[in-house]
Amino acid sequence: MLVSLAVVTALLLVLLGAVCWTLYAVLRQNGRILARLDALEAALEGRRDPQERSERIFADRSLSASRLNRAGLAAGTIAPAFRLPTIDGGEAALADYAGRWLLLVFSDPECAPCQALLPRLARAGRASSVDVLLVSRGSVEANAAKLAAAGVSFRVALQRHWEISRLYARFATPIAYLIDPQGRIASPVAAGAAPILALIGNEQHTHDRRGDTPTASVH
Repeated sequence: MLVSLAVVTALLLVLLGAVCWTLYAVLRQNGRILARLDALEAALEGRRDPQERSERIFADRSLSASRLNRAGLAAGTIAPAFRLPTIDGGEAALADYAGRWLLLVFSDPECAPCQALLPRLARAGRASSVDVLLVSRGSVEANAAKLAAAGVSFRVALQRHWEISRLYARFATPIAYLIDPQGRIASPVAAGAAPILALIGNEQHTHDRRGDTPTASVH
């Protein structure tokens, strides 16, 4: 009986030792894999385009922890230049609208107020000489579906994360800026449907004061 107990105890100790060794080997191997992945990521990061790296860093940072300006750009400020892909496969740049009035609207396919704004914006745009460009986020398919659901057609440019919102100092949606033919911010940032729609009317008042001739139509 004592011999059997000693044998069982020895077997259990051997089994425990085997289990501990296996766990050690697995953890050691995982450590090596993680180290290799870190090295690979560092190598890839070194090859990444500097602009892409900066956008990634910006996207990974918490907006609440940043010290960026979020109050919007002041009237009279030169509108920051940008060039973005559009959902129809083309590109849109601020320079495309030189010499014309532009309502630059920041939207998002997951934003319910943005979706409610679309048909009202389309109606207001048809009665105005202001070009309208939407800067959105998300996929081409999601944005195209939102336009189809609202029964409207707009030119929509896609930012990757918030990089253009950062340039224009606001991270909410929907918000908009009215940009004059000289490329300046014509009015303070408008947040929400009613203030955004009012910007189209403000263009006519600004035009009357400056004597500019708006020549654009809504996309």
